Amino acid sequence: MKKIQRNTLLFIFPILLVWISIECFYRITPNNYSFKQKQIPKHYNVAKGLIFGDSHYFYGLNPESFSRPVFNMANISQTIYFDELLFKKHIDSFKKLEFVIFPMEYTTLSQADNTQEDVWRKYFYRYNMELEVPLITTFDLKKYSLALTRKLKHTIRTITQYINEGTLIGCDKRGWGNTYVTAVDSLEMERLAKIISAKHDDGSMVFSHNITRLKGMISICAKKQIKVFLVNMPVGEPYLNKLDYKEVKAIERISKQLSEKYANVFNINLLRNPKFKLSDFHDADHLNIKGAKKCSKIIDAEVSRYLK
Repeated sequence: MKKIQRNTLLFIFPILLVWISIECFYRITPNNYSFKQKQIPKHYNVAKGLIFGDSHYFYGLNPESFSRPVFNMANISQTIYFDELLFKKHIDSFKKLEFVIFPMEYTTLSQADNTQEDVWRKYFYRYNMELEVPLITTFDLKKYSLALTRKLKHTIRTITQYINEGTLIGCDKRGWGNTYVTAVDSLEMERLAKIISAKHDDGSMVFSHNITRLKGMISICAKKQIKVFLVNMPVGEPYLNKLDYKEVKAIERISKQLSEKYANVFNINLLRNPKFKLSDFHDADHLNIKGAKKCSKIIDAEVSRYLK
């Protein structure tokens, strides 16, 4: 019996040690979520604009290129679901807010809750950004252990990144993702366009739930006399050509309808803007630092027209 107990302990101990090590790593090591959580309150009495959205907005809109103080609330793979949670948590604390940018693009309206990367990212929003996430139930074990939220291979990759780069933070103090430095070449653009467009094509035209969320945030902004800008970001032409044309047009139509229905809503569509060249893109659908500066200045000019 003692031998069985000893062998059991010898088996369990390494597993327990790995679990504790991973748990400590995720809870102690600063990342984009924890870093932004610390930065957001510093802008409560300063920011006049907020940017929400996924990685297109995280990397593509640089607050430094705006003429007013702006904070970028966007993050990698951030959906409208988490835009809404962040918006409702912080909106009353921003005392000088004049405008908000919400995403309105191919991946915005169709994503269902608790799918794709939301499956694991929701736990980091809860722990690092102190959000109440209704998707996470009381009996969900991952609610109590970040080490359980991701596959081991992904955790190893994250730890390796930290060892090589010395940080998991990929944004500046205004929330902008400042790590997309390089430009893509034409061959790589074509290759990535096929891969990423296939990944983003969920085959769904069910937009109602996310439109309801968007309308709710628009109404809150209207009561606070905050203007809302629905922005469709520029993407590489090869990527755009591989998207579902009907869904692209439907999203553009909805954005236009919302801007016509609500007096505080304005539509900025840069999807096919000819000012963006190959050298402005880091990959098929993300702007690099150079492209982000150009895009931010264009949007700032549009915002300024309506805030006069």
